[in-house]
Amino acid sequence: MNHALQAIRCAPRRLSPADRRAHLVGIADVGMQALAELLTAEGWLVTGSDAAEPPHWLWSMGVRTFRGYAAGNVDSAADLLIYNDAIEPHHVERQQAAERGIRQFSQAQMLGELMTGRVGLAVAGTHGKSATTAIAASILSAAGLDPTVASSGTPLAANSGARPGRGRHFLAEACEDRHEFLHLAPRVAVILGVDGAGVGGVEAANALESAFGQFARRLPANGVLVVNGDCPTARRVAQTARCRLVTFGLEPRSDWQAQWLHADSGRYCFEIAVGGNVLGEFALRVPGRYQVVYALAAACLAGQVGADTEAIRVGIHRFTGLKRELERVGFWQGAVWFDDDARHPAEIRSALGAVREMFPNRRIWCIFQPQQVSATRRLLDELAGSLRNADRLAIAEVIEARETPPAETRVAAADLAERARALGAEVICEHRLEDIFEAVRSAVRGGDILLTLGAGDIRNVWNASTGRLRSYRAAG
Repeated sequence: MNHALQAIRCAPRRLSPADRRAHLVGIADVGMQALAELLTAEGWLVTGSDAAEPPHWLWSMGVRTFRGYAAGNVDSAADLLIYNDAIEPHHVERQQAAERGIRQFSQAQMLGELMTGRVGLAVAGTHGKSATTAIAASILSAAGLDPTVASSGTPLAANSGARPGRGRHFLAEACEDRHEFLHLAPRVAVILGVDGAGVGGVEAANALESAFGQFARRLPANGVLVVNGDCPTARRVAQTARCRLVTFGLEPRSDWQAQWLHADSGRYCFEIAVGGNVLGEFALRVPGRYQVVYALAAACLAGQVGADTEAIRVGIHRFTGLKRELERVGFWQGAVWFDDDARHPAEIRSALGAVREMFPNRRIWCIFQPQQVSATRRLLDELAGSLRNADRLAIAEVIEARETPPAETRVAAADLAERARALGAEVICEHRLEDIFEAVRSAVRGGDILLTLGAGDIRNVWNASTGRLRSYRAAG
């Protein structure tokens, strides 16, 4: 049986009004932090634990957190235990909850519960979910709809991707990983695109497409599916939906089209036309051509629930970006430092392309940390090609990310560096982060651009007072 469908059929019984105490396992994950904030705002008593240090701001909201996992972390008075996808059934705290008869929900199941009884909105797709969700939230807020929002992307001025609202609309980022989005039942949803490259061969790509088809069919007959008309796979899976379809894209065939794009230092202005009628010109404050597509998708989504042209214009303009999405960290050794969590070739190309548009005449340093040995091995040539837009390149050792591949299938940073050099990239020899930063520190000069890409502990900051690297592991 399909594991995602089995999970849905075996989902715990629905919450009751009496359920008000929750323990979150893996609370340092950015999505779990957002969930903790939403539950606290709704009056829940929340505790949480993680192997990493949970963020201190949770304490200020009344969330009691524990660093490290132990059976004693689970309060016997808890109504339910919520876990993220990294927490297996044999985990010590899940075992304790089972012994005490405490019901257990996955993070996605809990989001589905919170969406119940509201006008559910969801943003799905293999790339761009967080940004699109954030822009849609900004537009809905500008429209006076006061939505509740749950996302793994954190706006620059916020602690998490949560936004507790008092309106009827619940907007959630819908993750395809492990088919989590099949626990959501939205009224209106977006499919930004379906990119099966690098997921593990034809069979895995077909399974991904099938999952998106199941997601499309979860929308009710009176719902709306907003789909990227420029993505053939997204159009194909959308045809299986039983609801009304609305397309968006850069091509004229789409119902909502972005046209007359022009950029100033990498930041785009564009027109939106709906059915051939121009709504007006809209301006983004974040760089990157790809952000035009995300803004268009968000506008189309919000338009289906009543946002007017002025709300769309204001909402798009108010969006100032997310943490770890071309986030401007500051200056280091005279270079302007940007940080992004891009790890897929398409995301890397977009990030580097946006930086090149912003600074066409500057020297760009890129430090990339691949995630997962298996994915890096499958995408070795694509990753090498996507990194070519940097003038100087450094590749950190691969983060294994909950996998232990056999020795014969291992791939190292040196392998990716060799492929990149073969394509003409200038790649430094060091692969340990400490050595990379020492090499860059001695060679970078004022006016250069430094871009760090990837997950894991790539976001290290230079502690000028001690002259040493202080590791900062970014959640997610």
